[in-house]
Amino acid sequence: MMSLIKIWKILRHNTLTLLGAGLVILIVLMGLLSPLISPYDPNLMNIPARLQAPGWSHPFGTDEMGRDILTRVMYGARISITVGVSIVVIAAAVGCFFGSLSGYAGGKVDRGIMAVTDMVLSFPSMVLALALTAALGPGLFNTMLAVCIVRIPLYVRLMRGQVLALKEMQYVKASRTFGAGPVWVVARHIVPNCLTPLLVQMTLGVGDAILIASSMSFIGLGAQPPMPEWGAMISTARTYAIDQWWYAAFPGLFILMTVMGFNLLGDGIRDILDPRSVKN
Repeated sequence: MMSLIKIWKILRHNTLTLLGAGLVILIVLMGLLSPLISPYDPNLMNIPARLQAPGWSHPFGTDEMGRDILTRVMYGARISITVGVSIVVIAAAVGCFFGSLSGYAGGKVDRGIMAVTDMVLSFPSMVLALALTAALGPGLFNTMLAVCIVRIPLYVRLMRGQVLALKEMQYVKASRTFGAGPVWVVARHIVPNCLTPLLVQMTLGVGDAILIASSMSFIGLGAQPPMPEWGAMISTARTYAIDQWWYAAFPGLFILMTVMGFNLLGDGIRDILDPRSVKN
């Protein structure tokens, strides 16, 4: 296990990784603490105050219902982070199972799993997610399910490649020689050694999942009003984009910050976990 001192030595030379970590921490804390620090109720309408420009009472302005955009952006952080992390965790868990099974079993099992995986990967991810969500019906849960299905093949291929390489290692062969069963070998000796690339892919995948889910909400297939989800807020703000620029600008800015933060953090984790990055 790499010590904290070595991790800091790597991080202090990588400003972008520190920036990414700071953005992720900021967004997560904002979402967690939104009920405590937000100035208004996210769904409280105040028609006389509709479409006010940013000011002291409403730093991000108000929307067409007079709701405080800053408050809705804070609550939107909870939704977007929850959606992104949930999609990645579920997709990674399912993908790891089938990827490990495919790589270790081989033969017809491997060919069958990879045939389905290649079929899903042959479609553009956004188009397939749109088709699945349209078939399931609009809603945040259906959007999450559709994006999960689209993301699973990435983890299947990743785990399969890792398992194919690791199952030929001497310590794995020795374990089989002493009578260890397939489940024990995979769970005890192979999967723990696949965690490094898996963790990097999951970190990078959170930002991608948030972006896809927000895009689905933008076209009306994801979160539905009055839920304060960033993509849905931008979708409503299209009508007012010319004169009330702040309505779409601030939710869009936080989508940018969140996705960029997770991408920079993922690159930094890859550097930290790569032994070649350690400098004495």
